Amino acid sequence: MTVRHVLFGVALAATFAASAASSFAQAKMTASQMVDPKILVARIDANCAVFANAIKSQPATDVVRRGTTVWKLASDGDIAVAEKTATVVSYAKVWKQSGNYVWAHVVTHDAKGDARASQLCFRTDGSLARVRQATTIASLNAASARQAYYNVDGSLIRKSAAFAVDDPSIYKAVRSLPFFKILP
Repeated sequence: MTVRHVLFGVALAATFAASAASSFAQAKMTASQMVDPKILVARIDANCAVFANAIKSQPATDVVRRGTTVWKLASDGDIAVAEKTATVVSYAKVWKQSGNYVWAHVVTHDAKGDARASQLCFRTDGSLARVRQATTIASLNAASARQAYYNVDGSLIRKSAAFAVDDPSIYKAVRSLPFFKILP
């Protein structure tokens, strides 16, 4: 056996091992999802733009949590009262498209009065596609909003420099939303 054959064998074994590991890690992703990140980001932005336009004509489902109590269905008035009376309040507006929850705004005001807002765009299969972070809902669509993009398996595709990956309001799936069970 020559050195050439040994090197070929080592390279072949390494290729099979890498291929097996890669196949295992990407088991949930289809070939169309394993493309250049720029293409994935463009697809996600296009899909999220469709949802953003569609929800403009649809009412949101509102939920609120005051302090550490449980999430409850709410009206706009309930959210306004909660913001004024609670030292810590979280609320969310969630929208459906074709029977699936695809869009959510989650806002938390802490005891100091600081706010954190997240805009979650989900795929119709319920997996997280994009998150935007800001201090107000109005700022979520500004160029300064921090954002991250996710694959269907929950892996990060790309994020802006200041994006907080440890933000507790990032939910990788619709079913992971803390208020999902009470949504109609």
